[in-house]
Amino acid sequence: MTGADIPPNPSVLNTTVLSNFAYIDQLWVVAGLAGICAVPVVREELEHGVDDHPYLQSALNVLDDEIPVTTISDTVANREAVVSSHLDPGEAQAFAVADAHDGRLLTDDGDARSFAKDQGVTVVGSVGVLLAAIDAGKIDEETADKWLSTWIDEIGYYVPYQTISKYR
Repeated sequence: MTGADIPPNPSVLNTTVLSNFAYIDQLWVVAGLAGICAVPVVREELEHGVDDHPYLQSALNVLDDEIPVTTISDTVANREAVVSSHLDPGEAQAFAVADAHDGRLLTDDGDARSFAKDQGVTVVGSVGVLLAAIDAGKIDEETADKWLSTWIDEIGYYVPYQTISKYR
C-alpha cells in the first residue's frame, strides 16, 4: 500500500491494539475495521516480539493480506522524524500516517494517546474497537466483557472500567 493507496481517513494501527486482539485470537475484529492499515515499524515490532510472545505470529500473519501495511511517503517520514522524540518508533510512524491522512490512531499507549489528542488526531484504543464491533453487530456486550476481562487478568491491560457498559 503506497501513500496514494492509503484510504481516506485511515485507521492506523499501533502494535498495542494488534497485540491485544492477537492474544485472544480475534484479529478478524481489527481486520474488519474501515480503512484499517498498519505501518512498517509495527511489523518490525511484532517480528521482534514473537519469540517472547508467540501469539504475535497471528498478527504478523494477517498483515498485508487482511491488514495492509503502508509505504511511508517522504511527507510522513518527515512528520515521523519530528515526533520521534515524543513517541516510540511504531507510535511515531503510525501517528505520522494518521496525521498526514486525516485518520485516526489506534493505540492503547497512554503517552501516545495524550500526544495524539494534543495534536488533534483522533485516538481509538482496544476498548473503542470493542465498542465499534458491538455497534456493528459483530459481537455482543457479553463477548466484549469476556475479552476485556481476559486482557485485564492475563496480560495486565489497564483500563478505568472492567465492563464495556461503563464506557457507554
